[in-house]
Amino acid sequence: MNTIMIRLLSAVSLAVVAILGADLAAAAEATQTATQTATETTDKPAEPAEQKEEAKPAPTITEKTINEVENLLGKATIVDARGSGDEAIKGAIFLGAQAEDKEIHEKLKDKTAEIIVYCGSVSCPASMTLAERLIGLGYTNIAHYAGGIKEWTENSKPTDDTKEKTKA
Repeated sequence: MNTIMIRLLSAVSLAVVAILGADLAAAAEATQTATQTATETTDKPAEPAEQKEEAKPAPTITEKTINEVENLLGKATIVDARGSGDEAIKGAIFLGAQAEDKEIHEKLKDKTAEIIVYCGSVSCPASMTLAERLIGLGYTNIAHYAGGIKEWTENSKPTDDTKEKTKA
């Protein structure tokens, strides 16, 4: 019985060596081909490098404080991402985060103008959603005011009462 086991193990060992030997030979041949190709490539004269246009960094969304926003009233475009509300930052336009692209382009014609987006409060995601959409649509000077209308009114900053506007 031991003799049969020894012969069986020998046969298996020979088969494994044959398989590995074939794989090693194929690997050696592939390495030789790759080395030859690399040598041929480096022997060629260098082609003139094409001048590539420098990529501009993607616009980023900056954060604004309550005082920075107040100082920019009348200078920057203030956008309320809630879409509507009873009160808004003085001079703000309403543009909901889910507004159609056409509406965005109608209300925000200058893609390089400074635009400050806000919504209800720090916990409201609408302003960042809209800010990211604006970047995606090619607007380049986008800022975010996280405090929103809640912080704005708590600090008695100037507002527009939209109910009064609709009565007039």
